[in-house]
Amino acid sequence: MENEIKTINYNGEEYDIADLTPRAVEAFNVLFKAQQNLTELATSVKLAQAANAGVAVELNSILKEDKIKPKVKIEVEKKD
Repeated sequence: MENEIKTINYNGEEYDIADLTPRAVEAFNVLFKAQQNLTELATSVKLAQAANAGVAVELNSILKEDKIKPKVKIEVEKKD
């Protein structure tokens, strides 16, 4: 394979993959998976925020179109 990765950059340092011990390979794999998970979670949050904003806009339209008014708040004046 010509495109095989032979080195890895971590914390600004270059490491030969052939020099890594099995536990170092495992730690790198866990780190990469954690970074992928964080990226997926960030994407999920953005999607949920966009959906939330869209539903809020739709709800505002529904309330206006259906002429649903908020409940009138009546405050009783306290006598001292």
